[in-house]
Amino acid sequence: MHALLKHRRVNADIGEAAFWYQERDPDVAVRFVDEARVAMVAAAKNPLWYSILFEDVRRVRLCHFPHSAFFVIREDAILILAVLHGARDLEKLVLTRKSNG
Repeated sequence: MHALLKHRRVNADIGEAAFWYQERDPDVAVRFVDEARVAMVAAAKNPLWYSILFEDVRRVRLCHFPHSAFFVIREDAILILAVLHGARDLEKLVLTRKSNG
């Protein structure tokens, strides 16, 4: 398994989405956080299973939510750049994070 690194904004991405779900159903919020974690671990275990979406950024879709985890492969680690809802301007947001570290 590759080491799992996260951009400094990833926890905020997950927290903001979880808060939105929490206001509607606390159980769904917990499931969202769990699925985000599962997606990131899946990327670390088998990063090449996931196709490139743009440039060298790959995507893991969360199973029951309209969100995805976006990552790049860095030698023996993967860097999660973002966990975002599919309706966002994904390419712009993710590539901005990639270039800003």
